[in-house]
Amino acid sequence: MPEVWKINVDAAFWEKESAGAWGFIVRDDRSVAVMAGAGRLAVVKDALCAEAHACVAALQAAASHGMQKIVLESDSQTLVKALQSTEYDLAAGGVLFREAKFLLATMFSSTSIVHAYRSCNSVAHELARFGRVRDPDHPIVWMHRLPSFVNGLLSRGSTAG
Repeated sequence: MPEVWKINVDAAFWEKESAGAWGFIVRDDRSVAVMAGAGRLAVVKDALCAEAHACVAALQAAASHGMQKIVLESDSQTLVKALQSTEYDLAAGGVLFREAKFLLATMFSSTSIVHAYRSCNSVAHELARFGRVRDPDHPIVWMHRLPSFVNGLLSRGSTAG
């Protein structure tokens, strides 16, 4: 089993609809993608809350598959700051930040939260866009055999970083 799993998360937000979507990709220590997920948020307050939903979904999936040591990457500097401090705990998305921090503290033996440039987060971004067409009650998580469109994103080298 890999020593450290790298999880990239991203979200999309449509202000006019107050809706969003999320996506994530998990890679092993050889940068091989082993898990991906996507889902739709029927109602979400803002882009930061959508990012927090993406984080929680990815952490729940990783924990349920026994991943212990993780590096969580997001292109949202605000989300990274919210997960590394208590500064945003009373904000609109505070309950989501606290849930993510609880998962990080209780479900993993080692965690690191890192800001990733958007160019290094494009597969998670595309998965979030894919999530827009999902039924909000039926998010999807793929393991090992990822769908061809995800493999296509990976083959374009869009997860470097």
